[in-house]
Amino acid sequence: MTDSDFGARSDRTAKDRNKLEKKNVGTNVPENTIANYTEGELLQWIKDNAQEIFPDFYRRGFPTFEITGGAKVPYHDKSEYQMVTESKQGILFTNTGNCKVLGNASVEVISNGKKNTGAFDQKSDAGIVIYSKAGVIHIEALAGDITIRTVSEGNNINIESASSINMVAKDNFNVKVGGNYKCETVGNHRTIVEEKTLIHAGEELTLHCDTDNIQTSCAFDKKLAGDLREKIVNDHEDIDGITG
Repeated sequence: MTDSDFGARSDRTAKDRNKLEKKNVGTNVPENTIANYTEGELLQWIKDNAQEIFPDFYRRGFPTFEITGGAKVPYHDKSEYQMVTESKQGILFTNTGNCKVLGNASVEVISNGKKNTGAFDQKSDAGIVIYSKAGVIHIEALAGDITIRTVSEGNNINIESASSINMVAKDNFNVKVGGNYKCETVGNHRTIVEEKTLIHAGEELTLHCDTDNIQTSCAFDKKLAGDLREKIVNDHEDIDGITG
């Protein structure tokens, strides 16, 4: 506004000044926006601009599912391949390198143990492989148990770590062995119990030390604590309760 305009009477009435001015929206959108377009005009505008807005978009529909690609995906850039069923199940590959498989009730991967040519070696041929070149492998159940089991006799479950194996049970930790139990430790072995500890042997119990005496200690007063032999003998009631 220049000095000569200051105080000049405006030709716009109060009613005109209260009207909202129409502004251009985007570069390819008509001046009055697409909201005022008829259905035919809107379809023509989409046809003229779709290639610029969705350069790689592809869609093909079938009665119970559809296949799309090149569309925006939340938390990713865009999809390279996406198959979605009418009940919202599907498979997704994104251009960021992610693959997602969704089943509303369950997802099962089954290997029949057969080859088109040659025999299938149950001891060496891979049935199902879960392999990660980088990153963690995460298995989690929000509701329900996780069970790892072999059915046939003679087949083992092997867990091996190049570093540590850490196991945490927020309640009880139970180990049941049908045969022999063996624990080999190259370094130190410590068992720390906040309450009571009971060692029960059905037949023979041996304590052996190669290079030093077998040492026991008690934090109570010696007169009240008694010796080790007395404690072992007096535990026969607890042993009988377990075995009886």
